[in-house]
Amino acid sequence: MFPMLKKFKDLLSGRIEGFDFETQLVKVDGQEFTLRKANRKDSVQFMQVQESIYPIPVPWPIDIVEMEIGNKNALYLSLVDKDRVIAFIGLSLSDKVESHITNLAVHIDYQDVGIGHLLLDQAFKYCKSRHFTKMSLEVDVTNKDAIALYEAFGFKVENVHKKYYFRNHHDALEMMADL
Repeated sequence: MFPMLKKFKDLLSGRIEGFDFETQLVKVDGQEFTLRKANRKDSVQFMQVQESIYPIPVPWPIDIVEMEIGNKNALYLSLVDKDRVIAFIGLSLSDKVESHITNLAVHIDYQDVGIGHLLLDQAFKYCKSRHFTKMSLEVDVTNKDAIALYEAFGFKVENVHKKYYFRNHHDALEMMADL
């Protein structure tokens, strides 16, 4: 089994719990957006966000996206501009100690204005308020912008997973931050 798929399967095998999130109006670079809990209807727009930044095939196919949005051990947040999802973040919260970012994506038209920073900040606040003490993630070793953003939030490399990503066989950095 590919390492990325094994990790994904492991994340799904936790305790069942629901995670609420109160819809918020947020501002980034002077523009107002709605940040809300994702719903299954967002899955098509999640795919559009992924397609704007990744080569085809995108890392997460629509059936996995739909399953994750409905996963009771996860929280997915959608950042919406009018009626369009322009970014999202997914958190696996089955461990009660360590939260895990499963996915973070910002549409290409909205990058470099602070949206990734906003989503990470919201994830940190949410997890801290629920007494998680750590946050982990994996990132493609070639994604220098994402790595810089994660390091700015205190993430440190814990491990390197060789050929982690099945679509391109790139290595992944496993990163961890204290909350």
